Amino acid sequence: MMTKNEITENLTTTVFAKSVYTFETIDSTNTFAKSLPQHKGPHGTLIIADEQTSGRGRMQREWISTKGKNLLFTLVFYPEFGMEKISLLPFVGSLAVTDAIETVTGLSATCKWPNDVLINNKKVCGMLLETSTGNSPANKVILGIGVNVNQEDFPEELKHKASSLKNESGIEIDRVRLLQKILEELENRYDQLSFFPPQQLLHDWRLKALLFGKKITVLESEFSFNATAIDVAEDGSLIIQTEDGQKRNIFAGDVSLAYN
Repeated sequence: MMTKNEITENLTTTVFAKSVYTFETIDSTNTFAKSLPQHKGPHGTLIIADEQTSGRGRMQREWISTKGKNLLFTLVFYPEFGMEKISLLPFVGSLAVTDAIETVTGLSATCKWPNDVLINNKKVCGMLLETSTGNSPANKVILGIGVNVNQEDFPEELKHKASSLKNESGIEIDRVRLLQKILEELENRYDQLSFFPPQQLLHDWRLKALLFGKKITVLESEFSFNATAIDVAEDGSLIIQTEDGQKRNIFAGDVSLAYN
């Protein structure tokens, strides 16, 4: 299990991970983050675990992770900006993870709308953004991040969809170093979103997204259809063109490249 001292030693952030909770096993780091009052979990608080018994991703999907092999953590935010920027926090997260992976491992990583990170078209990272007002008058936002770091085996149904940094690089990755770099990049990207127009963040995200102009399959609720990815809007929605030529925005759902 990573300790607070390991995580914070040589960490260059000014706000993020100044408050840290570490667990060997927990049901969900997001669930714990929701339960923290602001005085115990201020802005930038990090909750991290070696194992989650009820980890989940978007659309209530189970997040499967081998104990002690990956990064499973949540950051607590009390944003001073409005909801129009809060919806872009997954873009902050995916850019930060992509940048950190490339720095630490040398692997080329890409972003997939709305908040996944891929290597060689296989998912190595997912995120879950949740808001929680609780008993506090301030808006609390929590971002859960799962990165497949040193896990080597995946369930049969995921082998062609998911991978890990170790499987893609062939070497064991230092989890502490990677976490520190992600935290540092997260703080940089968060500041970028805070102090500048969202177009700057989205411009950087577009450069990492190998999606636009390509045929995709869109999954909305229980329905799927084919379309072409056009762009991402300032509110984080995906602009698509359907097969009958209509342009529309997708605000929630999942997309995958349509190979057929």
